[in-house]
Amino acid sequence: MNKKASTIIEFLLILVAVVLTSAVILFLVQKGVVTVKADTSPQPILNTEFIPFAREGTLSIKEFQFCQYVDEQYQCLEPKQTFVRGEEVHFRFVVESTTSNGVVKIVENYRITSPSGQIILDANTENNFDYDTESNKNKESLVFKDYFTLGFGLQPGTYSLDLILENPYLIKQVTYTKTFIVK
Repeated sequence: MNKKASTIIEFLLILVAVVLTSAVILFLVQKGVVTVKADTSPQPILNTEFIPFAREGTLSIKEFQFCQYVDEQYQCLEPKQTFVRGEEVHFRFVVESTTSNGVVKIVENYRITSPSGQIILDANTENNFDYDTESNKNKESLVFKDYFTLGFGLQPGTYSLDLILENPYLIKQVTYTKTFIVK
């Protein structure tokens, strides 16, 4: 046999062995048989986002209301846009999200901005999830409620609420801004 040909065949065999070994190791890590000590950085151990596979789906806010109060059945009692200092501002909203492998996870955060543009409340609590469940539907409509209390030291004017929702399974985020008046 030709010496050059045998060298090329040896190289190809080594290359195939390396690829197969890597595939087996990655498979075992994915299944949890082999564990990898992760560092404290927020990057995943195996960052596979380079694979040309788009995560398709939608995340949207279909309905939003400021209310005097939201009851246990998520009904808005007395919708309103104007509040006084010291008052609780209740709001409800409907989120429509595509499921991912039969699972829905919605993370809610919000931020309140004063008329001068200063952030007076940032409710980002390290992505505490609000809804995480399995579903046999392609899309889910979910109703949420929340509230915050206006401080007595606020100046009268038009404030804005930035509602930030995320579905980490779809890698989708949406921000919805709604204004309200403080008297």
